[in-house]
Order: sequence, then structure tokens, then C-alpha cells
Amino acid sequence: MPDKCSECGSRIVFDSGEYVCEKCGKIFEEIYNCPPKLSSNNILKSFASKRSKILCIIKDVCDRLGFNSTILNDASHIAESIIESGIRCSGLEIAFFSLYSVCKSLNPIFCEKVLKEFRSMGLNVNERNCIRVLSRFWKYYSYKGFNLSSYLNLLLESLKSNILVREYVQNFYHLNENILWSKVKLYCLKFLEGYRFSGESFKVRCIISIYVSCDRVFRSFGLENPVTLRLLSKHFCLDFNNLNRVLEKVMVSSIEGLAKM
Repeated sequence: MPDKCSECGSRIVFDSGEYVCEKCGKIFEEIYNCPPKLSSNNILKSFASKRSKILCIIKDVCDRLGFNSTILNDASHIAESIIESGIRCSGLEIAFFSLYSVCKSLNPIFCEKVLKEFRSMGLNVNERNCIRVLSRFWKYYSYKGFNLSSYLNLLLESLKSNILVREYVQNFYHLNENILWSKVKLYCLKFLEGYRFSGESFKVRCIISIYVSCDRVFRSFGLENPVTLRLLSKHFCLDFNNLNRVLEKVMVSSIEGLAKM
């Protein structure tokens, strides 16, 4: 029974319920048909151990690269959703995908740093095979594992505290702010259920949903929408050009959907 990886020649180890190459992360379930039997308790411990290892990798990389807590939190959410999906892959790959997909929407330079860092950690990834490695995870890129409503509340509370938005809303004395923002949140949830664009961080999707929802709700009250894409970009420290590109994708998708009706 081989104990060396056919890809890079490194040692194959049994980690968190599966045989993987300790360097490149390749899984060898087709070679090892009889892995050690695990009790239900051991499986749960193995799952928790793998989750802990991946989150530690993400935090360590963020610390080394000087990334802020927003990147750390977004990447952790992505990693947890992938782990809970049950996909069989190495923790290093999950950590790489999670950080890379978050940084992709922020700054290309961040992506280069993440790529270089994980390559130095032994992951067999470079500019040429990066997309192939990433493409394995897009369909598992979901957020069922955490409270979407709470996450939206945090973003909306932050937006409501923006001085430009706050003063604009307060100028309309007869406007019920609670009803307005409740409607915005409701439309955000519906939007996120209807649009699934791979390759974007969940934060970007939420911000786009907030923009679209604010535009719809404010106009329903007969008001101009003060929540511009530029304001959202600046307030949440996101790249404006990327937000605009994702919004254009949403608009094209909406038009195509109407054309099919």
C-alpha cells in the first residue's frame, strides 16, 4: 500500500477521517478502502478538530499578512460553510479558498499575498492552477451555517449610523424609520435567496443586496435613495469597481429573467 503522494512524493497521513497528502492536500480515498473505523463520538471530535485547525490556519495567515478582522470573520464564515457541507478535501485548501475568495473582492494584491503565503506553507497552488483549485469549492460556498438575519442586522445598523444616511432620514419627520429599515432587511433576504453569484465574498453579496433594497424601499416612500454604491464602498471599505461590476451582473440577470417570462 503506497505511503507517498503520487503528485508530489510527500508523506500520506490520516487526518480528520481521511487520507491526505500532508503537503499538497490530495485525498487518497480510492487507494485506502479500509480506513480506521471511527465511533460517532470520534467522528464528532474529528470534525471539531478539523474545523479548529482550519480556523487557526486562517487566523495565523491573517495575522502574518496584517489582514483586518473583517477579512478574518468573512473567511471564517466561508470556511465553516464548506466544512459543514461535508466535502472531502484538505484543510489547507479550504483555508486558502476562504481567504482568497474574500480578498478577491477587495484587492488583487491581497490575493497575491495569500497565494504566496499558502504556497510557502506547502500547498501545491500557483497562478496557473489557482482557478482549478478554487473551482472545487464554489458549489459549497453557502452560508446556511450561520444566522443570516443577524449578519444583515450588523451591516444595516452600521449603515444607519453613517452620518449622511442618518441625517437624510431624520430630515423627514413623518417617516417611520423602523418600518423603512425593516422593509430594507426583508428585501435583502429575498434578494440573497434569489441571486447566487459564485466568486464573490458573502459580504459583497450582502452589500449589493442592501443597495438594491434601499433603492427600492426609499423610492417606494417617494424619496431619493441616499445609499449610493460609492457610499457603501467607502463605508464598508470595499472596492467600488468590484461592487459596480457585481451590480451590473445582477442587472443583466434581472433583464434576462424578465425576457424569459
